[in-house]
Amino acid sequence: MKLIYLYDEFMRVPDNINGQPVYIFDQKLQKNYQISDKIIEYRYFLAEQAGATIYQGETLQVINDINQKKGISSILSKNTFIPEYQNLFQQLREVYDLDLLPDYFLSTDKYLQPAKRFFQYWNKIKKPLKY
Repeated sequence: MKLIYLYDEFMRVPDNINGQPVYIFDQKLQKNYQISDKIIEYRYFLAEQAGATIYQGETLQVINDINQKKGISSILSKNTFIPEYQNLFQQLREVYDLDLLPDYFLSTDKYLQPAKRFFQYWNKIKKPLKY
């Protein structure tokens, strides 16, 4: 089974990607910052919308439990600059075949061209954000 690991920066399954999405509420990964109830509720909604199976617990333990029950052939997620997730991905690589999509801003399929000034960038992204 191909597992798609969703987390706060990656809450949408890319088009044409097959696999079982999962979202794990892991308080240890988010220990360095407070998350409001509304954000938790929003992430839960996004996970449901993505068709993810939702778990609560320590991420490595949950993934190992899934592997014991269903057998994981590979894991797909998105690269990040958050140190806690980088450490998690390093630990996952030791056991599983882990593919990381390039880090990008926004959950869209449209990659943006680099802008020299912020307002050039803002003018490109405000429409997809419905701002």
